[in-house]
Amino acid sequence: MINKYVFKISTVFILLLIVVLIISGCSMGADSKYESSSRTSPKETESSVQENIPQNETMVLLSPDGKYRAEAYGTLTDITAGGFFPYEGVRVIDVKSEEVLWNKEPGGYTVKFLWSSDSRYVGIYFTYRIWGESVVADAKDKKEINLPKLADLASHFGEEAKPHQDRPDPYLEITEWKDSETVIVDFRWIKEDGDEFTGQYTYNVKTGVLTFQ
Repeated sequence: MINKYVFKISTVFILLLIVVLIISGCSMGADSKYESSSRTSPKETESSVQENIPQNETMVLLSPDGKYRAEAYGTLTDITAGGFFPYEGVRVIDVKSEEVLWNKEPGGYTVKFLWSSDSRYVGIYFTYRIWGESVVADAKDKKEINLPKLADLASHFGEEAKPHQDRPDPYLEITEWKDSETVIVDFRWIKEDGDEFTGQYTYNVKTGVLTFQ
């Protein structure tokens, strides 16, 4: 009788132990599942950061005759300066066909458009972290017209205007059209002595004639 009694007690104890182990396992599994689902994956974190980055507002300027559209679009989120992000690109589009006539990537942190009065050319001024440049897009011939660069300008003035070797910080900005084929450009840069050198020139986009004011 005693052996049978002991056997029954042992059996009950074993069964209780099994039940406890099963319950504990389920609880651990649930906790593990919860922890797994509550963790944020690297992709989710990156996506969240991307959503918090301010997106550039698309800039659009129609040509005077309404046939063409110059626009700066998109945001390059992997490049920044002081919390600002450059445009993905700049382009000129035929409004009727939506054909891209000219495109430049990437764009600058800021972009400004100036159309010629005959709607053929658009002057575009880009600024970057420590410099700015201008180009002219020809909507008719679908090409880019480069304007004189820093070296071209500095060589005209000689040693007195020699740009700083490390940080000349040149800004060459189209400010207006003198006529339908001639742009007026303001320029400035830092000289070797640390002072700023400024000036202005006109440039005929058809003939290539450069004239200092």
